[in-house]
Order: sequence, then C-alpha cells, then structure tokens
Amino acid sequence: MKVIDVHVHLIPSEMMKEKVGETIFENKAFNLDIYRKVISSPDELVKIMDQWGVEKINVMSYSSPYVMGFDDKLIEWVGKYCSSYPDRLMPVMSANPLLDKKPVEKLEEYRSKYNSSWIKLHPVHQLFKPNAYREEEGKLEALEEIYDYAQSNGFPITFHTGTSIFPGARIKYGDPIFLDDVAVDFPRLKIVMAHGGRPFWMEEAFFLLRRHKNIYLDIAGIPPKKLLEYFPRFREIYDRSLFGSDWISPGIKSIKDNVDQFMSLQIEDNIKEMVLYKNYFKIVKF
Repeated sequence: MKVIDVHVHLIPSEMMKEKVGETIFENKAFNLDIYRKVISSPDELVKIMDQWGVEKINVMSYSSPYVMGFDDKLIEWVGKYCSSYPDRLMPVMSANPLLDKKPVEKLEEYRSKYNSSWIKLHPVHQLFKPNAYREEEGKLEALEEIYDYAQSNGFPITFHTGTSIFPGARIKYGDPIFLDDVAVDFPRLKIVMAHGGRPFWMEEAFFLLRRHKNIYLDIAGIPPKKLLEYFPRFREIYDRSLFGSDWISPGIKSIKDNVDQFMSLQIEDNIKEMVLYKNYFKIVKF
C-alpha cells in the first residue's frame, strides 16, 4: 500500500540543548547512523523513503528555546531542507504563542517561502495550554490569531498530546481536554491530535474524536502493534486517523517497521489504506 507519514522529526544536533541531545543520542534504541546520514542531505532521506515505499512525509518544526534549545532557526532549516523535494518532503511550520508578537506574519512568511500549509504546536515544550486564548485562561491573543489564521486558510494544526521524556517539559499541557475548547470555538479548524494522549489520556482522546468531527488522530508515538489495545474501538475513528511514525526518535526503528506493525493488525485492508494514505488527502489544502 502507498504510505504517507505525517509525523517525522529532523533536528540538527547543534540546535539542541546539551541535556536534550544526551536524552536522544545516548538512548540505545536511537539509530545514530541513520540520523547522521539523513541530517546531512535530503537526498539521503529520499533514498531511504524509496527503499521503504514511503511517498511523502511531514517534517515537524517548532520553536522551543527554553525546553529544547531550538528556535525559529529550526523552522527555517526544515523549510530549506524540504525545498529540494517539494513533492516528497512537506515542511510543517510553527509559531510560538508565548514569544511571537505577530505570529500570523511569521506563519505567512514561512508559507510564502516554503509553501508550507500545515502548522505544529507543542504545548508540552512551548509551555502553554491550547485553550489559553480564552478569557478565563489568560487571554493569550497570539494563540487565537494562530487558530483564526489556520481556520481561515484551511491549514491543519498538529498538537502534541501526552507525555514527553525531555528535561523541562511540562506534561500537564499535554492533556487533550484543552482541545475540547478549541474544537468548539473553531469548528472549521482541522485539529490533529498527535499521539492520542499517550499514555494517560487515551480514553479522553477517543471521546474527543467521537465528539468533534474536526479532530483527527495522528498515531505517531503509539506502537502500531498496540494500537488496538489503546483504541479498541478504532474502527469508529479510522476515517479521521492518520499514519505517523514519530521517526527519527528513540525506540522507532524505522517508518517501514511501523508500517509493518500496522499492517499486521487484525483490521480490514480498506481501513489500513485509509489510515496509511487516503485520509491525508481529506485534510491537506492544495
């Protein structure tokens, strides 16, 4: 089957905080050789994608200077990296609602320079509640501007939900319940809930997926072979579920390995095809 991976990370080591780098590179499950090869050249990445049968990938980016060490330079790096293969490598842009005074101007700049039409927000690393735009939550106006911009343009926003292993991360901001407000207040916004609230909030995530038709599930970070354990009623949400691997990360052997695990699940082939490929085209704007 054709494969599109909506959740891949490429971060040059020199952009990371020392402790972040140690957490990644000293993990025995991290493939350092593959990382070095792919970071060095998009040509190497596309060769590997061809070997694994992967048609397209979304390359994540966001600014998290306080927790992760990287800032807007990562967003620019991802945009330039992906520009060599615009039909295969999709740069995911971002803004930091706590630091950017004019987030829409920044997003428009990235869109025009790199043809990006997807946004990533990482509340756990950027240290904000996804519903912090509301009066009772502090009225973070920059966040509302980002949501308005994405909704008006039909751009999906991927939100990290669930835990993080990195020093300084604030896991409380990964509770999917905050996306309930967002889905209600921005009913045309395409909300992509990455990781399904792993591992604390998966029942909550499932309820939100059934309640809101504008919320999608990105299965990145969930071991595919355990997907039906975490979401036993997956057949009820498959039409709004997207394949993501979270590669290159500790514990993720390869995109192909995740695809193979997913293909081994006891679910119908048409469901597998929707998740691996077809659902992507429901959410992207051309």
